Amino acid sequence: MAGHRRLRLICLRRSVWTAAVGHDTPPPPPPMHELLPRLKQLVRAGRRADATRLFDGMPHRDEVCYATLLAGHAAAGDFPGAMELFYRLRASSPPRAAADSFVLSLVFKSCAAAADAGFLPDAASLHAFAVRSSAVSSVFVATALADVYAKAGCLGLALKVFDEMPHKNVVSWTTLIASLTRAGRRHDALRRFSDMRTSGVHCDSYAYAAALTACTDAGLLSRGREVHAFCAKLGLDSMPYVANTLATLYARYSDIDGALAAVNRMATRDVAAWTTVIAAYVQTGRAKEAIEAFVRMVREESSPVALPNEYTYAAVIAACADIAWVCLGEQLHAQAARKGFACGRSVANSLVTLYTHAAGCLSAADAVFRESMVKDVVSWSAIISGYAQEGLAEDAFALFREMRHYSRYPRPNEFTLASLLSVCATVAALDTGCQLHALAVAAGLEHHAMVRSALIDMYGKSGSMLDADMVFFHRAKDDVVSWTAMIVGHAEHGHGKKALELFKEMCRIGLKPDHVTFIGVLNACCHAGEVELGLRYLNEMNQSYGLHPAKEHYGCVVDLLGRAGRINEAEEVIRKMATNERDGVVWTSLLRACSALGEEETGRKAAERAMEAEPWGAGAHVAMANLYASKGQWHEAAQERHMMKQKGVVKGAGWSSISVGGEGRRVGVFVASDHTHPKDSAIYSMLELIYYGAGMARHAHDQLDLGSDLDMMISRKHRLHEHLFPFSGA
Repeated sequence: MAGHRRLRLICLRRSVWTAAVGHDTPPPPPPMHELLPRLKQLVRAGRRADATRLFDGMPHRDEVCYATLLAGHAAAGDFPGAMELFYRLRASSPPRAAADSFVLSLVFKSCAAAADAGFLPDAASLHAFAVRSSAVSSVFVATALADVYAKAGCLGLALKVFDEMPHKNVVSWTTLIASLTRAGRRHDALRRFSDMRTSGVHCDSYAYAAALTACTDAGLLSRGREVHAFCAKLGLDSMPYVANTLATLYARYSDIDGALAAVNRMATRDVAAWTTVIAAYVQTGRAKEAIEAFVRMVREESSPVALPNEYTYAAVIAACADIAWVCLGEQLHAQAARKGFACGRSVANSLVTLYTHAAGCLSAADAVFRESMVKDVVSWSAIISGYAQEGLAEDAFALFREMRHYSRYPRPNEFTLASLLSVCATVAALDTGCQLHALAVAAGLEHHAMVRSALIDMYGKSGSMLDADMVFFHRAKDDVVSWTAMIVGHAEHGHGKKALELFKEMCRIGLKPDHVTFIGVLNACCHAGEVELGLRYLNEMNQSYGLHPAKEHYGCVVDLLGRAGRINEAEEVIRKMATNERDGVVWTSLLRACSALGEEETGRKAAERAMEAEPWGAGAHVAMANLYASKGQWHEAAQERHMMKQKGVVKGAGWSSISVGGEGRRVGVFVASDHTHPKDSAIYSMLELIYYGAGMARHAHDQLDLGSDLDMMISRKHRLHEHLFPFSGA
């Protein structure tokens, strides 16, 4: 009985277990004709993780399944993932499956998309496998392999693979042309394009776009127009890819009308087209039109492909920076931040430039710079330039040191060096400027026009015109900026005749002077006393060179006539100026001339105009006080001083600077009777010692031997010098 119950229980348990198993058994998997479309859909949507899970759960996987998932890895540039999948295919399928040309080409595409030279050994192994399996004869495999070698920097291998291809299609030729263009061999790229056309291969829009890109980078506008004609003949110039490339070509060479015509050929403008137009306006100095184009883009286009992207915002913010529209730039900053673009490198660089160009926004520029995720040499140059423009020399050089210790140290470019050299010129830091000169030579930038002119300016303002002459005469080619820097430098040093000789030589070799050049020329005339020549050059600006004189030029001529005692003519020059250009500087120049010549009546009129233009300026009051004092009218001079006090006008003190210290040299600044330095008592003790020594040397008898005393005094001076300095910077 007990055995029967036990048997029955066992049977019952088995029946329950059997029922449970039958209930939990999963349904049979869907057939392959349903799984494969689902896999393709996930890959196209970029959901590679879901696609991989579906792929792993497939009961059967053929070359098509592997190729579908490999396409996802290629699109994402995931070469390690593609290689792992390829090894699985080789291990689980017949050899012919791994040697499939479509499969192999996708693995090579994933390697090319990764753009990492570290994967080159794996690519070489795949190349060997392709040769062994004869898959390299496939045009798809060979094209993808050539692309891998080109993007890894092995252009010679890429050309060898291409030349050995038994058959070439339009994709092969286009890949080769694009690879040569990227490598800087634009003329070779265009020669290959000609070979492609003569070979009978039908050129598509991508091939023509690749050729146009080569023309753009090579500076061959005329050749680009020829390619444009071929595109128009075939009706390809309205294709978005070709139209955008054409717009870029014309915009690069300031042909805005050509760029707009190319974009207008498109049925609908995409974001690339709009961005190209906006950037073209910015590059040609038409910032307001760039902003108007951005407004039209936002208002007229509702298509998702025309929504502004990171590069659009970078271009329109750069336009705001050019015309100092900070308010609009801040609104665009907010929009870009809301869309997640503000920390992108191109947008951040434009924002830093915007805020550094605006007064009082340097802290905002620094905040944007610090928050940007990736910093390149443009980022560093922009923020360094901002601090340099504000005269914050120590901060600018601190940023430069930080840049050089950056983990991904970008080498300084011409903008970085020019900004730092301008700082050195401002504070006359000759030693630091010489170090930057050496750095420019090491970087191969000493012959760049911007760096060369900055070097000439730095040496000139530091009192070393011989070094400036040396930089100028070792120039590789002539440019207006370098010649202007030399003319201005010699004019500021009182070498008027030398500056005028340089100007004549500059015009003789065919260089066209600009507004800055004429400021140097007119200053040179002023120092040389060449009044008639200065007046002639003022007239020639407009008549011969098409340059409208600005207030700076009129100010130079007023100073020139005033020094020559021709006050009435100077006053007449001011009357010829536009009303909005008659600022306090021009009137003060006339007033100083009146003060020097004792012309009280004209001086009083000039002082009134100067005070109207600059109510809080001290120049007019000081000049009038000096005029009255020169004529012995002490009561009137005192009244001018009293008026200054009543208005709260303070005459700015003139600062002096000195470079002191050993390796860590710094520039110290000070004024007369300055007690702001923490060691001012020791400094004044040092000055008293120097005055005492100078007095002894001046009054000592010729026969008296003061050698030992002076040696002791000089030794003490050097010890105190090392102890006291460096001064604190401003």
